[in-house]
Amino acid sequence: MSEQVLVGLDVGTSSVKALFITTTGEVLRRVEHKLTTKYESGGVAEQSATDYWDAVKSIFAQAADLASKVIAIGLSGQTPSVVCIDQMGEPTFPVLIWQDSRATLEAAKLVERFGNPAPWIGTSLPWAPSGCPAKLFWIAQNHQEVLNQTRWVLQPKDYLGFKLTGSAISDPWSSKGLCNVLTSAAIPEVFEFIGWDTAVLPVIKSGTATRGNVSAAAAAQLGLNTAEIPVSVGLSDAMCGMLSIGALTESKAFIITGTSAIVGISTDQDIQDAQGLYVIPKTCSPTTVVYGPTQSSGAAVDWVAKLFNISIAEVMAEADQANLESVPIFLPYISGERAPIWRTDIRGSFNFVDAAAARSEFLAAVLEGISLAERSVLEVAAQKLGIEFGDITLGGHAGNDHRWDPIRLRTLGKNLVRKTDIDSTTRGSAILALVLLTGSVVDSVAALSPASEISAPVGADNDYSSKKYELFLKLRAATLELIDTRNQS
Repeated sequence: MSEQVLVGLDVGTSSVKALFITTTGEVLRRVEHKLTTKYESGGVAEQSATDYWDAVKSIFAQAADLASKVIAIGLSGQTPSVVCIDQMGEPTFPVLIWQDSRATLEAAKLVERFGNPAPWIGTSLPWAPSGCPAKLFWIAQNHQEVLNQTRWVLQPKDYLGFKLTGSAISDPWSSKGLCNVLTSAAIPEVFEFIGWDTAVLPVIKSGTATRGNVSAAAAAQLGLNTAEIPVSVGLSDAMCGMLSIGALTESKAFIITGTSAIVGISTDQDIQDAQGLYVIPKTCSPTTVVYGPTQSSGAAVDWVAKLFNISIAEVMAEADQANLESVPIFLPYISGERAPIWRTDIRGSFNFVDAAAARSEFLAAVLEGISLAERSVLEVAAQKLGIEFGDITLGGHAGNDHRWDPIRLRTLGKNLVRKTDIDSTTRGSAILALVLLTGSVVDSVAALSPASEISAPVGADNDYSSKKYELFLKLRAATLELIDTRNQS
């Protein structure tokens, strides 16, 4: 089977990525195709769904020598985003990606109408502007004509699934808020309130199941063998990242970094409501997961690199030279924040700046602020579960990049288990492809899981971590109080 190829496809925020890997875990090729996002004032963050399929065609063209060996395809993608298409699969509106925050007013109305989301959705899920219900509510309020043109509301990875197989299918977690994650059924009260028909909800199946085989038309466009090639229903990028580092098959604390970070704890406990954080129930995953997405992780690094007109490599190198006694505290809320506070109006700041702080200290502050914000999500998750967490497993760029080690050790104060793969999400989607062949999630994770490297903090790291984290929380609380005061004036 070593000559047979699995493909993991991930529709990320900045690009569509693909991992071509054998069933024995040999990475053959990684291919990435950049996406264009339209950002405008007022919270606009839009993409074109047709760009996703164009990206896939470009990816397979670049891997034409492997295409005939592909035997299964797994899917992953950014959520919560809204892809509206007609009966033939043509987009009826730009994709409102997870970063789009125009639906702030609509989210507030959902909170007022439904209150605690758990009884309605089957889990803890904030009525946030980033969520699908608020986004669809905004479309209904501002673009009524789209409702008449739209047959299906999908996620980006489900749009690719539609183009590959012709079937409109999603998994319950990716469609959370529109379906109840415990029953997979549409929530009629929510649909009625936001002004949409429940018929736009696609068929809901397990993310590890098949959505069908690649159609002859799609195979011809991608240069695939016309033999039956199954395609997974797929999971969110967050869940695929968790899958790749083993967080869906065993209990662990984890941080998976990308444009934003996915931070949480997987557990054998059954818990439905962790207000302020997401809870993935066992109807959607082999383990229960309490987690939260931050708004900025890699995005904050990109921001500070552009601010100083330097490369990411220079950011990391200069930050490593910082005098720790002069490193300010940075609140990394440059575009608002999601977990654990869910505020689109909070903004970042540098605090405790003195004359000794130079560029290297500011760069170190940004990296530390990102890690401290991620720690705050872990602490909330642990509190909700009533546990203490130990080692922290790192995935994504943070797991693969050893330059983050000193930053995370001195801000997290825990043993770090780094999963040495630059992209957890495509690895996770490739695992989903293998599940279609083996029928076992556990065996597929064992076969394709990346290697681990372990680092441990020293006493000085623990002292530094405790002091910085305490100040970080106090500054965040003071910032929120200041914003609330300003909003009331």
